[in-house]
Amino acid sequence: MFKYGIQCGLEDLSERIPAIFRGTIRSVTEASRKAGYDAVELYIRDPKKLDAKELQSAAADNGLEYCGICTGLEYIFNKLCVTSDDLTVRQAAVDKLKEHLELGAALGCPVVIGTMRGNLPDSSYREEYMARLADGLRQLDTYAAEIGGALLVENIHQYTSNYLCTVAEVGDYIRELALPHLKLHIDTHSMHIEDKYPADAIRQYKDVLGYVHFSDSNRGYPGAGSIDFKAYYHALIDAGYQGYITAECQPYPSQEECAVRSLEYMKSMEKVVMIERG
Repeated sequence: MFKYGIQCGLEDLSERIPAIFRGTIRSVTEASRKAGYDAVELYIRDPKKLDAKELQSAAADNGLEYCGICTGLEYIFNKLCVTSDDLTVRQAAVDKLKEHLELGAALGCPVVIGTMRGNLPDSSYREEYMARLADGLRQLDTYAAEIGGALLVENIHQYTSNYLCTVAEVGDYIRELALPHLKLHIDTHSMHIEDKYPADAIRQYKDVLGYVHFSDSNRGYPGAGSIDFKAYYHALIDAGYQGYITAECQPYPSQEECAVRSLEYMKSMEKVVMIERG
């Protein structure tokens, strides 16, 4: 029923960053095919430095699609933030995200806005920063409409982001903005920390749900921690979700073992749930 993606990086990254395969586009697509995945998610920065035709060719040669582009490296390495106090930085962040949208449109996949939204200095600045974020998202939604792109905003736990942490916070914000090319991206690791009833949250926000990341409570592969993934599968089916489920995990005990164990567990859990549902 579901299709499965795997997050991959195309440069040297810290071991704790949750991208499973790392290397050249050829090496990560070949490894993803061998592990049995349907699609690759790219964790990248500076998309203008990448060759879209080569990315397309590498995926096609391995029978894969692209399921998403994650942009957090623009914040980590390039210090770009949509809510920065510096107007120049804010516009540079929006312009860079437009480049990601262009690549996403070429590859047929959405672009995730997560840590690039930045953090609040404190809660008294919430309205101002939310307005800055909304302004950036409106610019990006307009551009997505022009080029055939799609945007996602991710729920991120409080140890990384100090606002828009729960599914309800992000879902309500997306509903309020009502931008046609903007959807909710859920992450099970963050939901395990932030959402009291995560399965219910999926059902409640099914109208704006656009994308799913699976990783366990310890940011390991699904099945390595304590998350009840069976409940997530039931909720996703109830919500009518038909998009990708992408493994976004720290690559332990090795890249290959993490990839294989993730997919084996996810497919086995899906099978169990389908049997339970008759």
